[in-house]
Amino acid sequence: MTVPDLLPPGHKPDYRRLEKVLTRSAIPDRVPFYELFIEDTMVERMTGRPVSPAVEVELYYRLGHDYCNFPPDTGLAQTDCLVADDTGENNAAGRREWLDGGHGVVMNRRDFDRYPWPKVGDWCCVRFDEYARALPEGMKVIIRPTGVFENVRRLVGMVPLSLMLYDDPQLASDIFARVGETVHGVIAHTFTRVDLSKVFACIMGDDLSHGGGPLVPPEVYRRHVFPWMKRVADLAHSHGMPFGLHSCGNNTAIMEDLIGGVGIDAKHSFQDGVEGVVDFKRHYGDRISVLGGIDMGRLATMPTEQFRPWCRGVLAACREGGGYALGTGNSPATYVRLENFYAMHEVGFTQGGS
Repeated sequence: MTVPDLLPPGHKPDYRRLEKVLTRSAIPDRVPFYELFIEDTMVERMTGRPVSPAVEVELYYRLGHDYCNFPPDTGLAQTDCLVADDTGENNAAGRREWLDGGHGVVMNRRDFDRYPWPKVGDWCCVRFDEYARALPEGMKVIIRPTGVFENVRRLVGMVPLSLMLYDDPQLASDIFARVGETVHGVIAHTFTRVDLSKVFACIMGDDLSHGGGPLVPPEVYRRHVFPWMKRVADLAHSHGMPFGLHSCGNNTAIMEDLIGGVGIDAKHSFQDGVEGVVDFKRHYGDRISVLGGIDMGRLATMPTEQFRPWCRGVLAACREGGGYALGTGNSPATYVRLENFYAMHEVGFTQGGS
């Protein structure tokens, strides 16, 4: 189901809409949209074309977004993926992959010594220019790196990492340090290499929690992850850009660390029944901006005639006082009903004005 004609007459993209939300400096003319990313399969399903930077930019424009994401390449490998049938109606390939949490490519000191740790270079941001050239007037880029913990988890495996933290804490520390150096180095190099006149924000993806709380004890994050995250936040701030974080799960136990310690300006990823966006906005909306939060389960299963008024209610509750951008609670995955996804954008256009 390709993108319908969603844009209102006279629509012009303006990255400042989202910038005002991320900085909580003003209330924009209408609520902006935000997604951390759109899966390649969904890009192709919504556009009817093979994915490319130009096609991604065009899709974001047609959805009414004022930006496009650019993910720098860290060069870090990940564990093997497990594969199963994908029953989502939007996946033409019919297969879905997820990481094998019980196995990794760096599980012991020998693996660590033999692993080909990447050296930072222009390869990490080589495709940026393709995105920049495709931007229409008014749109800019958000640099979207993957964070330290998520890269470590992909490299080591969640189960081996959990054991390593207790059985060989020095090795775990060395891995976090090497990954931290790589991630920060890639982002710092990206900031020096790309045309920053095309960039206005940095939002990192780093899943830190599950539904019950942090994936590892908060002390692990405070020692091995948050210092690197703060260096990236400081880098963005030094260029006058806001820094946001996407992190799934219930992050209540570490939220003060993220706001007061790391210095995040915005938070993304919410799930009803775990950490709903309306409640989060009430608790933290006077300190940081709030992105997305339209529940994935409702996007996937709720009849559109019920979804539309429910979405209006969430928008009304969250946009009060500003500092809110409308979008999914995670990302438009292959199981999302496109009718609901498009209805969410229609609600933003019709109900999101000042």
